[in-house]
Amino acid sequence: MKEFAHSQVSTLLRRLTAQVKRTAEVADADSVHDLRVAIRRLSRALRSFAQFFPGKQWKRIRTELSNLMHAAAAVRDSDVALELIEKAGAAQRARVALTLQARRREAEAGLREKLQNWQGRGFAREWREALEL
Repeated sequence: MKEFAHSQVSTLLRRLTAQVKRTAEVADADSVHDLRVAIRRLSRALRSFAQFFPGKQWKRIRTELSNLMHAAAAVRDSDVALELIEKAGAAQRARVALTLQARRREAEAGLREKLQNWQGRGFAREWREALEL
């Protein structure tokens, strides 16, 4: 079972790594959504298979994932709100749309900075070592 847990987490970590790279480059609505899915899947796997990892490293990693999820959520929330006001017939130049677009740009900049920091520090390698994958 330990081999299976390590294999699953390793695969999910590779997917997250690829998604971090993609979203850092192009933080469009689809890539942000896919990033959130990758975060959620890895986080759930770490919790489900916690007994197969040394110490409490999996908890620290889940905390970091949670922080990244919050940054991605700020962008995603703006995307969803913009879609809703568009469906409601509001013009893209309406005050509410412009406000949401500005919030999204700000949230995207924060998310991209966080992703670039993660890449720069080599989070995937760090986590593989911590989890003994």
